[in-house]
Amino acid sequence: MSGVSTVQGWIINRGCDAIFFIGTPLLSLVALLIASQYFSSADIAWFVLAFFAVGHHLPGFMRAYGERELFDRHKATFLVSPLVVTAFVAWSVFNGHLGFFIFLALWDLWHFFMQHYGFMRIYDVKRRKPSRFSSRLDWWLTAVWFGYIIIDSPHYLINFLERCHRYGFGLYTWITPESLLEFREWVFYLAVGVAVLYVVNMVFERARGIPVVWPKLAISLTTFATVYYAYIVLEDIILGYAITALAHDIQYFAIVWIYNHGVLKRSKELGASFFRFLFSDGRFRIVLFYVILILAYGGIEALARATDNYLMYDVAKVIIAASAFLHYYYDGFMWKVRKKEIRQNLVAGDEGEAVSVDRKGLRERLQERVGRWVGLRYAFETGRQVLYFGVPILFLAWSDATYSVSDLEMGEYMARVTPNVGKSHDDLGRAYVRQGQYERAIEEHQKAVDLDPEFAPAYTHLGIAYSLSGDPNRAIELHRKAIDLDPEMAQAHYNLGVDYWKMGKLVEAERAFKRSIEKDSHYIRAHQALSQVYKKQGNRAEYVRVSALVRDLEKAAQRRELSRSAMPWATGTALAENTR
Repeated sequence: MSGVSTVQGWIINRGCDAIFFIGTPLLSLVALLIASQYFSSADIAWFVLAFFAVGHHLPGFMRAYGERELFDRHKATFLVSPLVVTAFVAWSVFNGHLGFFIFLALWDLWHFFMQHYGFMRIYDVKRRKPSRFSSRLDWWLTAVWFGYIIIDSPHYLINFLERCHRYGFGLYTWITPESLLEFREWVFYLAVGVAVLYVVNMVFERARGIPVVWPKLAISLTTFATVYYAYIVLEDIILGYAITALAHDIQYFAIVWIYNHGVLKRSKELGASFFRFLFSDGRFRIVLFYVILILAYGGIEALARATDNYLMYDVAKVIIAASAFLHYYYDGFMWKVRKKEIRQNLVAGDEGEAVSVDRKGLRERLQERVGRWVGLRYAFETGRQVLYFGVPILFLAWSDATYSVSDLEMGEYMARVTPNVGKSHDDLGRAYVRQGQYERAIEEHQKAVDLDPEFAPAYTHLGIAYSLSGDPNRAIELHRKAIDLDPEMAQAHYNLGVDYWKMGKLVEAERAFKRSIEKDSHYIRAHQALSQVYKKQGNRAEYVRVSALVRDLEKAAQRRELSRSAMPWATGTALAENTR
């Protein structure tokens, strides 16, 4: 992208916009669907979260601390915010309160929505002078339809509420499932109404000679089609999130690069700074260096994972979470299209185009008055950051400490919220099993397989319930059904081996446990069970060997869990837990 010059109506030009902005969601969808044929969803998500989601924070920080005019204007914010945010996040981490994870998840949704709205505004302003009404319609169209997709996605809803439960935010149960379902219906009606109003307004504008902004409509179509597919059609929320995150991150990399070229074209004061070195031209070696910096920043967590020092894991968590908070916060005020510098360096078609003056709101006027006294300015900024970040983090920590719900309560709630999703009933059945309520567990697991006859885990979980209720023969049938549906599911092979063990069929049990280990060499329970088979058979050599392997696997699993727990904090998105 060397020597970027924006063509009238396009951010770069027709071809580049098709790749880096309009077509990016679809390209990300295709790329990760292909990758999912070779890698697990969790592995794909780990890669995207580490080297793209965390890495894409860096370009924004480069602008915040490298663009002199911007830094001088928001100096107090850029100096105070990292200290306040890091302090509260560190307090939460080292006290074991992870509720701010939920805060990050909600902010991530808002961040994604606002970036897309920003692209709509850029295309609109570059092609015409939009009315305030049409600008508001862009916002409402984006907000309502994106919100509806999220609310209508049972997979995202289940994932999010599971996170609330995992991190001690039980207050969500105050919202009745019936109210939530009714709210979803009203959001749909609102989305349809806004869409109709949007089309009517576009027709009236066209009749008055105002051109239709086709790039704006195209990027909206590709974005929302991809989000709909990823969150509703795909049914794999981990892979779905990775797809949308990758698209968001690539678009962000590209827009920051273009913007910084605009800064350098107009700036006479950057001199020989690192900022100028990085963005002064687009030669391949500089682009490569830019990418390496991003990947290095995203590799912070991977570096911590390479050590056995648990303190390093916690430090990585603090860095990643604080980085995400600051990224979302800074982007909220740095990239508004109405701001003078954005129009100069990104929107304006040429050097001589008139630039509108950014209107000062109440907050800006108050800051201007306070800014006359340096000490008061920093005190005001500190109080503001405590209000923005400290209060929500402390509230979520309080919720974690004082108000949480049991696994059974959570399972019953989810089954009412998503009554037509097999996984919800399957999860509830597992909760009943843990409570020893096997008849109710069988009933819920049966609902799960009735709703989704291809849902293999539900069959083996139903088998566990029958086994514990005293019917191992029926359990074996169900485990075999699960294996027929998904031969690679190590848990089903393990469960089959357990029931053979209970019936005294050691040869069949040994065979099943070995197949489970073939499918998942890190499956500790299968190794443990196999060691007991060898002990029962009197094969001491194999018993000693497998027992030593179990101890090594347990240590490795502990290290892996501690290190992996940091990564999803990049965006507030949790990866699915193992269902064993």
